[in-house]
Amino acid sequence: MKQITILGATGILGKNLLKKAVNEGIKVKVLVRNKEKLKDFDHAIEVIEGNYFDTNKLQNVLEGSDVILSTIGPPINGKLTTDDEENYINSLKYIIKQMQDNKQTRFISISGAGVKIPNENLPLTRKLLRVMIKSKSKSLISIKDRELELLSQSNLDWTNIRPPMIKEKVEGKFVADETKFIGMDVDVNQLSEFMLTEITNREWIKKAPVVGTK
Repeated sequence: MKQITILGATGILGKNLLKKAVNEGIKVKVLVRNKEKLKDFDHAIEVIEGNYFDTNKLQNVLEGSDVILSTIGPPINGKLTTDDEENYINSLKYIIKQMQDNKQTRFISISGAGVKIPNENLPLTRKLLRVMIKSKSKSLISIKDRELELLSQSNLDWTNIRPPMIKEKVEGKFVADETKFIGMDVDVNQLSEFMLTEITNREWIKKAPVVGTK
């Protein structure tokens, strides 16, 4: 593997993922609005400064990578406009098309335990979580449902990971399941390690595991 791209490298999960990748000696390329936020990694990564909704910047950050990892998502609090929601969807559409044009196949991303695959029948615990998240951000569920549908329709080797609340220092064992709700929290270190393992793992290709720390 020559290089990976990380989208969303300044959030709690993205930064943890970036640190682990660098420590493992993986060549990393990132897209970030303010490169000062990643100045501690200047020596080890290639930074494209720009916005996730700028297709020219996306094209640059995707180029040359074997695997794309995305922790991008809308804010959990607050309401987005319809145009804002479409920006997220259009960016993923562009990424899928650009990856196909570049003959890149492996895409690993994050959504949430309340997000549905098309026609999925959620167990009660995940239905309740979905309602709870919708009360805070209807846009988050709407965007991530649509993104998962886009991935399902693509020919990429995608894996969409559906965690509950991502936190630091959660004790317990990391668990991944097809549909079952594992619990309310997942440890950020365990989740990052799972994402990196999925770079070469074939178990969850074209699947959306629900994960948690139990």
